[in-house]
Amino acid sequence: MRLRYPIITVLIVACVITAIVLNVVLFRPRDTTIQALFQGTNAYAHIEALTNIGPRVAGGSNEKAAAEYIRNQMESFGLTVEIQEFPATYFDDLGSTLEVVGGATLSPNTLHYSPSGNVTADIVECGLGYPTDFAPEVAGSIALIRRGELYLWQKTQNAAAAGALAAVIYNNEPGNFLATLTFTTSISAVSISLEDGTLLLDLIEAAPVTVHLSVETMTSESTSQNVIGTLEGTDLTQGIIYLGAHYDSVSVGTGANDDASGVSAMLEAARVLSTQLNRTKVTLKFIAFGAEEIGLDGSEYYITEKVAEVQDRGLGMINLDMIAVGETLLIGNIGSASSSLVDYTRSLATTMGISWQSFTAEARSDHAPFEAESVPSVFLHQWPDPWTHTSEDTLDKISITTLETNGELATATMYDWALTHP
Repeated sequence: MRLRYPIITVLIVACVITAIVLNVVLFRPRDTTIQALFQGTNAYAHIEALTNIGPRVAGGSNEKAAAEYIRNQMESFGLTVEIQEFPATYFDDLGSTLEVVGGATLSPNTLHYSPSGNVTADIVECGLGYPTDFAPEVAGSIALIRRGELYLWQKTQNAAAAGALAAVIYNNEPGNFLATLTFTTSISAVSISLEDGTLLLDLIEAAPVTVHLSVETMTSESTSQNVIGTLEGTDLTQGIIYLGAHYDSVSVGTGANDDASGVSAMLEAARVLSTQLNRTKVTLKFIAFGAEEIGLDGSEYYITEKVAEVQDRGLGMINLDMIAVGETLLIGNIGSASSSLVDYTRSLATTMGISWQSFTAEARSDHAPFEAESVPSVFLHQWPDPWTHTSEDTLDKISITTLETNGELATATMYDWALTHP
């Protein structure tokens, strides 16, 4: 009779060991598996390949070459790939100059879609560029406008309506900026730094100032394309989760961080999640958006063409834009849709030991059109990047560690969010 107690003890110990093993095997944290599978060096190799193509301007041959590279990679992972082509205006910036006649030479950036122009005229301060900011003397002159509140095209077209020959828009914070006018405007327009703008304002206050502005550009009608890789779920009645990033760049650089970094992490996520080990009932879509830099054209077109799909089946959208440079990971969205995916991503980041800060994003990246259709969306963005939209946005600035960490978070978020929506 006394022998039963050692036997019971052995059985209890065996059950405990079995429970521990089952817990490890069946209930191991999914993000740990993702972290083991996701390789930052693989993602970095994609950035290298994309930057080697050169500047990937929307509608240009380099953008198409990048789309073909992305397509080939997705197909190699076993995804079903669709090329979604849409109209785009190709814009080539051939350079601009701005100098005070008899004085300083400034450093302008051509605003995307600005027409060519060659103007010598007085420059007149015109506030923020509201219609009421233009005095009669702006007619036949060049308008000097402060950035902020209005769209750049509104400022430029208001200047044109007032009779200005060109528009110079100075930044509202230190440094210069690159931006788009959204469409070709009536007059030439360039941006300058706050410092250059302040210099001109000081000169104007003392006496009339004549400047010479030269802008040389070329535009042509072309096409861009979204590259859509689909990993069908095991239950086609279920919804869809999207992971997206844009692959075009500005003309002045190769866009290593903006946004080859986001595309590279998306591709590595597609490789990891295409394995049978990680298949979900929910369908996963990986989208490389074209023509983001000229106004979110790719993501807007996707929504336009597949609005029923997005509205009926869209369970979530994860957007990666500039995720490999800077000290701080920002996690947020615009706030126009449910915050559920934002909250989930932040919680998962904390669980994975990733530090982050919350922020309210602007509607200037590819999550915005999805949010507008009430799809729960989250935007992952590493900050700050002092080389954004410059020729210095190059491969050597990329942190593989940061790229891997943020890529793992995006992949784990997509996978775990899919599992919460069976």
